[in-house]
Amino acid sequence: MPESTMNIKLIKCPSCGGPIDPPGGESTARCPYCGSSVIIPESLRKPVSSASQPSSASLFTGMDLNSMLGYGAQWSQVVQLAQQGRKEEAIQKYMSFSPVSEADARRTVEGLASSQVYDVSAYTASVAPMIASYTDTAKKITAWSFGFSCLITGFIMVVILLIVGGTLWAVFNSF
Repeated sequence: MPESTMNIKLIKCPSCGGPIDPPGGESTARCPYCGSSVIIPESLRKPVSSASQPSSASLFTGMDLNSMLGYGAQWSQVVQLAQQGRKEEAIQKYMSFSPVSEADARRTVEGLASSQVYDVSAYTASVAPMIASYTDTAKKITAWSFGFSCLITGFIMVVILLIVGGTLWAVFNSF
């Protein structure tokens, strides 16, 4: 496949920074490095590949991804260096923990440098109080609903006790 027609879609894991090659037709993926669930934006979703069509070339074709488990921190550094434009450092860092050739490392770093990045750190300060408020509200509602359900259960138990007791009283008084 010519280099100009290869379409690589790569997503950065928000937890560890590792690259995720999204599965075809899926709206979510699991990071192979840290196990986090990642939502795949619709614009980055791959079409479902049928068994009759040859699968498209992946950034990780021929690479043993299982051997890269535990390298989330290194991947994060490679991704950060690539996206900061420090591609040579990213290539060297990538080759330090992966057995790929320099050409493959260069192609990977180029893909990482042009990948879409989601920076949520700017929203953390403004969203944190709102999340804390929602968490407190959820705790209060949970406690209230637990108490209410205990009250309902107790009421039902009293009704059952009255029905069974009344029935037994009526049966013993009939003798």
